[in-house]
Amino acid sequence: MLRPTSSLSPSFAALRERECPRCHRTVDLPLGDLCDACGREIARRAARVARWVSLVTTLAFGVYVMVALPPGQMPRLVGAAATATWFLVTRRIVQRVAGEWFRTH
Repeated sequence: MLRPTSSLSPSFAALRERECPRCHRTVDLPLGDLCDACGREIARRAARVARWVSLVTTLAFGVYVMVALPPGQMPRLVGAAATATWFLVTRRIVQRVAGEWFRTH
């Protein structure tokens, strides 16, 4: 007859401890996930890339809006709102894409 296993048995504990695929440290995490330190580093790098890309593209977009829109208070206000929206959306998208890129490479 088989004896019942407990959750503290060494065989089950060994199944949960895996190496981080990026830094190769042995930590307790699901298969394929990164450790907390690697996750934070990737998030930091992705945020830095997103900040710069969104800043540069927003400046270019803002210059285009100032040149292309007719003079007047309402078009300038709409252009300013569009530029702010451009910054937020671009930053969010680039941060997500850069994070996925850094995870796989």
